[in-house]
Amino acid sequence: MKKYIIFFCIVGLIIATSIVKSSTRQLEKNVFILEEEVKILEEKLNFLLLENDYLSNPERLIGLKDKLFEDKFFPLNPKDIKKFEINE
Repeated sequence: MKKYIIFFCIVGLIIATSIVKSSTRQLEKNVFILEEEVKILEEKLNFLLLENDYLSNPERLIGLKDKLFEDKFFPLNPKDIKKFEINE
């Protein structure tokens, strides 16, 4: 009788160990996938920050203005701006 109890305890421990191992593997797999997604998002963020810095550079903006809009923009003197009042 004692041998059967020891045998079932050992078998139970083996089964419990395999269940814990498989759940741990699944958790590690999920963590790995999430870490990879975070790395991809960080790379995208760094690229977008670099692009924003590049595009918001004043020299770059002036170059884009000249290239895309040519003579559509012209400088204004602040003294030439007049105030309009609308009375209803």
